[in-house]
Amino acid sequence: MTASVMAPVLVPALGGAGTAQAETIKIPKGFLLSEPRATRSLSPVEAFEEWWEISDKLSRPLELDPCGSKKKPRDGRVAMRTVVQGTSGPSYFSEQLVLYRNVEAAKAALDRLRVDVKRCAKGKPPVQALVGVRHRYVGTSIRVGDEALLVKGYSYDKGWREPVGGGRYVVARRGSALILFTADDYYQVDETVKTLVGETKKMAKKVCGLPGVCEPEPITLPDQTA
Repeated sequence: MTASVMAPVLVPALGGAGTAQAETIKIPKGFLLSEPRATRSLSPVEAFEEWWEISDKLSRPLELDPCGSKKKPRDGRVAMRTVVQGTSGPSYFSEQLVLYRNVEAAKAALDRLRVDVKRCAKGKPPVQALVGVRHRYVGTSIRVGDEALLVKGYSYDKGWREPVGGGRYVVARRGSALILFTADDYYQVDETVKTLVGETKKMAKKVCGLPGVCEPEPITLPDQTA
């Protein structure tokens, strides 16, 4: 892939005379690992069995959101893409890339997630969790990118001690970017975590092809959520 394809598009936002021009950064189309699958043509049978969503909305919550915050995010993100897959299995998978205005903002976002995983460990189950269950999050640090967090969600039927299902979440920071891969444990059963970690490692390398993300002094961009 050439640098011109991988480079994000910088679109000048016009201001009044004498004011500095702000720039908006966009993630190149097709940059996420799952986009080729998400955009391929499906037969009627396949379309009945699986469905995809691609969103560039900055206001979208992070795919790992233990406390279920309903506030508009104001965390310094400047670009974001989310790819979600659902199947009739049912199973759930998502890939999310969030670019922040600088390394500090990305670090702060991951730090908040660490705190929320502990603070809301026994909080409300995620949307894709089974109905009528208790839920718990457990997070551990792993070695991916500059820093990373592996979170496992466990759902329990009331009155049962053994989990009946749950989500798996890998969140890594590479420079000024956050990379999130999530799935439920029905996605690839015993291989789910291994697959998510492997995909996160691939994106942690690929994202450094975007200007400013992994440089020693990444470019600071205007906060598009302010």
